Amino acid sequence: MMKVTCGFTIPITLYGLPPSVNNILKVMGEITDAGFNTMEMEIVAGEYDDYKANWDTITNHAQSLKLDVVSIMAVTYEMFSLDKAKRDKSLEDFATICEMTAGIGAKMITNCFYLPPEMVPKERTSIYHGGPSVAVDVPEGFRWSDLRGIVIEQLQKSSAIASQNGLQFAMEMRAGDFISSVDGIISIFNDCNVKNIGMVYDVAHANAINEYLDLGIYKLGKYLKLVHLSDNDGTRPYHYQPGKGNIDFKNIIDTLKKVNFDGHVVVDISGIDNILEEAVKMKNLVEELIAE
Repeated sequence: MMKVTCGFTIPITLYGLPPSVNNILKVMGEITDAGFNTMEMEIVAGEYDDYKANWDTITNHAQSLKLDVVSIMAVTYEMFSLDKAKRDKSLEDFATICEMTAGIGAKMITNCFYLPPEMVPKERTSIYHGGPSVAVDVPEGFRWSDLRGIVIEQLQKSSAIASQNGLQFAMEMRAGDFISSVDGIISIFNDCNVKNIGMVYDVAHANAINEYLDLGIYKLGKYLKLVHLSDNDGTRPYHYQPGKGNIDFKNIIDTLKKVNFDGHVVVDISGIDNILEEAVKMKNLVEELIAE
């Protein structure tokens, strides 16, 4: 049966990205008090020294609260850089984050299709903090085939690193990333030709690119590993609570049941007032839909 999980968008909304170690410890208690017993986390490459130094404390605190971390997002902004040295460093950071992920008992490591840093405009703008850039700066001599080849190679290497750490590996689809459609990502996955790969299906992002949300679930098939739930009206990938947009959550849960999805569905709301209170309301709603 599907399980409802607290997304890391909630700690980010409360305490910024990335939350300090003290705030991680604090928010774990707040999440548990709110009724969640599972959560996601994010670790930012180049900014994880404090987390790493205190990882045993964080792990022990989660265990004392009986709060399971189910997945961790490795925020590696240079994973698909056009510069090989930067790509290699990102893989090193990814490996470290995989070790931390396995250490806390999580079973899944995730990532995003971050725009290569060489293609991010100097005046970077995004819809929300930590979100995709809203513009792209295409360098002289750029060829899509070259970048696509880089993506496949990096995903293959990431998959191998995750497997070495006993983790499932999945990529999140986000509107605004340089690969941002269900069909495009499936094509990439097929060409990677590795077993340990899949998708975090974020319905808010899928809605913003006008994907048929239920059909997307069928398209993904074996690649569907994790589901992020939040609401919007399809014009932007905002992550609102149910009722603030036009997403049919009952239809999504019913479709997940039809394909026998038994993984985690994540309360992934962000940037709203009274977020813990709203997260609890959403948790209750989704659990009721699952139980129907």
